[in-house]
Amino acid sequence: MISIHPNKRTVGNSIKAIAYSLFLMPLMFSCTTGTEIPVLLENVSLRSVRPEGWLHTMLTNQRGHLTGYLDTIAYPFTHGGWGTEPFYYMKNGERKVTWEPYEQTAYYLDGVLRCGYLLDDEFLIGKGTRAIYGSIETASPEGVIASELHGEKGSRWPHSIFFRAWMAEYEATGNPIIPERMERHYLNDTVRYRWRDLCNAEALAWLYRKTGNERLLDRIVSLYEALVPENSGDYASGEKQEIHGVTYLEMLKVPLMYYMVTGDGAGLRTARNGFDKIDRWHMLPDGVNSSEEGLSGNGSTNTHETCDIVDYSWTCTYMLKLTRETQWADRIERAVFNAGLGAITKDFSAHQYQSCPNQVFCDDRSSLVAAYDGSRMAYRQFHKPPCCTGNVNRMFPIYIGSQWMTDGDALYKTLYGPGSVTHRTAGGEIVLREESVYPYTDTVTLHVVSGHGRFPLYVRIPGWCHTPAVAVNGTQMQGVESGTFFRIDREFAPGDRITLSLPKRAEFQKWNGYDAMVVNYGPLLFALNVETETERKTYSLEAPYDKPFFGYRMNPISAWNYFLCVDGTDNSLIRVVKTKITQPENPWTESPQPLRLKVPLAPDYSWRTAYYRDEKEYVPVTPALPTRGAMMFSTRRIRPEGIDLVPYGSTQLRISMFPYWKKKNIDPGALAAE
Repeated sequence: MISIHPNKRTVGNSIKAIAYSLFLMPLMFSCTTGTEIPVLLENVSLRSVRPEGWLHTMLTNQRGHLTGYLDTIAYPFTHGGWGTEPFYYMKNGERKVTWEPYEQTAYYLDGVLRCGYLLDDEFLIGKGTRAIYGSIETASPEGVIASELHGEKGSRWPHSIFFRAWMAEYEATGNPIIPERMERHYLNDTVRYRWRDLCNAEALAWLYRKTGNERLLDRIVSLYEALVPENSGDYASGEKQEIHGVTYLEMLKVPLMYYMVTGDGAGLRTARNGFDKIDRWHMLPDGVNSSEEGLSGNGSTNTHETCDIVDYSWTCTYMLKLTRETQWADRIERAVFNAGLGAITKDFSAHQYQSCPNQVFCDDRSSLVAAYDGSRMAYRQFHKPPCCTGNVNRMFPIYIGSQWMTDGDALYKTLYGPGSVTHRTAGGEIVLREESVYPYTDTVTLHVVSGHGRFPLYVRIPGWCHTPAVAVNGTQMQGVESGTFFRIDREFAPGDRITLSLPKRAEFQKWNGYDAMVVNYGPLLFALNVETETERKTYSLEAPYDKPFFGYRMNPISAWNYFLCVDGTDNSLIRVVKTKITQPENPWTESPQPLRLKVPLAPDYSWRTAYYRDEKEYVPVTPALPTRGAMMFSTRRIRPEGIDLVPYGSTQLRISMFPYWKKKNIDPGALAAE
């Protein structure tokens, strides 16, 4: 079935795969024998990347808070599960096995292990490796990992998450037992894969590329063929999809994995169409699709789970690796810098289950999502169900671990942020260091710290940058274009400096059709920071959560009901205000913010707090935007002011989707830069 040539690997597709491709979309064409396998970008070893500056601060905050102690405070993280006693529950007096705690702990273990290797922290590494090698020791006689999950709906879904930690372990150590035992697991696992079980295509594709075992290839093809019947929609159709948001993002990788191992473009086109549908109906301005738990709209009070933030970024990394298109890196940065940072306290002690472009109330009952106890939008140490509590630990390790990629000799600078990498070439090791406070500054410098060698270095030029420039040791390069990787092929030596100028442009953008306006500055969404009265408080949950947890109650103490005095066509009404960054180790927490946009705002007194009735009383919640028809009266005789917006990721409560109305005679002095 598979033949290998010196410069190209080829694979023939089964008749069923061809039929499936034709079934999906008339525009898709079947793949013929001899399709070229894509050359995949790979992350460099986690041991080769060392974060610095604010990225290092984020990881050390994780280590000191959730990532470091989550397994000591709450079920299921305190239980183990992988490599220890299975997760049981009682039903009608009989012990049953449930898959949910395996999913939740798998998220956590993947995050804790990656964080450990990036920090070179044996404490964290030990947490992850004990689970991995413990699960090998407790596998079935046939080698099936956590075989007690047999028969449960979606029971192999947690394996697709847990094996990401295995892949990270192999990426860091090269231990051959990892692919060996993964292969044994899959070849001896007889459970029929359905629903989110199909996501095992990700681990199978990784394993197939390591082993070349054709039985693994056949399984990947079969999972791709099963995607539409098992899904509640069709990724390749033009229809709006109504499905659980995390499931949508995770299963969107199945056609990508099929494309990865077969080269059949139908898989890639299916995935592209899946992303197009997110952009069309579900994308929020902070860079991630809505999900409440299902895919939802793109209005100011639509929310997304923290799981979606992480999984959206993760799926985009595969698009980046397979296509080498810079737009996917642009998307990852927008998701992490805005939605990601906006969903956590910056010390990483608490997070939201659901977060939102506009949020001005935050307590145990202020959630805009009618689920559980109303606390989903509160910043808490622990949320129920604890999927997001586990998954949030993956966000920054994934981002930092994806900053540098390689296809062998070439090195790709894919995502930006301070830190260094050790690149191994035929001539030896070369250490490059990024010196920046990106995304706060427009200049990024890559400095060769040590080592000599010739290799191609590709630096990403973001699509949002309209006037980029690249200089090597002071000499300006020609042919630098936005939305591309710029190639620098030279003999690198200590002291070499590649300087990237990536100036941002402040822009108004109409969102959600006609109703809302947002303000962008490069990869950053800007928001009105709502000052808060913050109270730390404890709360308890029913068994098996037997320990008290803490969270934060936040009430607004500053005005938030403003409208933008623009019509969306005059970006000259934005003034960029930059001051010296005094805390480069974490500029997101500086006060006042060193990067601000001054825009014309005016109060809208008709835009008022909304209330809903819970079991006891009326509870204040964030209101939707005022209707356009009412604004023509509420905006009369109001004088605009120049008011600062700050990066969305630096806020806890905020307004980032504004009502807007054109106002004449704006005083230029009110918008003057400081």
